[in-house]
Amino acid sequence: MRAEHEQFMKIDAAFKAGDLAALRAAVDDPAIVPNGPMPLSIGPCLEYAIYHSPISFIRTLLDIGADPNPIDHAGFPPLIAVLSCSRPCPGSAGRPDVLEVMKLLLAFNTDPNQRGINDYTPLHMAAAEGNLAAVELLLGSGADPLLRTRIDDFETAREMAERAGHDDIARLLASCEDGKGFGKH
Repeated sequence: MRAEHEQFMKIDAAFKAGDLAALRAAVDDPAIVPNGPMPLSIGPCLEYAIYHSPISFIRTLLDIGADPNPIDHAGFPPLIAVLSCSRPCPGSAGRPDVLEVMKLLLAFNTDPNQRGINDYTPLHMAAAEGNLAAVELLLGSGADPLLRTRIDDFETAREMAERAGHDDIARLLASCEDGKGFGKH
């Protein structure tokens, strides 16, 4: 048990330092970086980096082939993972560079419509969080404002924004739904 804890601490420290060599040295099989299963229930390498690493390390992982559109993401594909870091929560200060990380992920062809937790797309998440800048970025990157969740309330991002009282976002999304489109109004 102590050896596992020590290994976890080394892996975590490597992620937080953004040190690829240290990360590869800390895992049992260096070939698992960046897409293989990380040990000790750490989860996907890119996702853990989004939560804990500097943006330069996220770029490094993407540069060496980290998959920005993983099929197995436990509800938190990269864009939703970074949006979940928009504000502090217990145990995490949040990321001050959420938009920059989103831009980086989108530059590496992350799917702006990939579904995650509660069948949200990143646009649903940004609308529910009230993050207007993220909504604008996603719309400009091809996010589909007409997509509905396929469970629970079967909502569009606009409907979620309305329910949450984010009127500016709801108006923007409504303009996209009625055919004017983002940047066309």
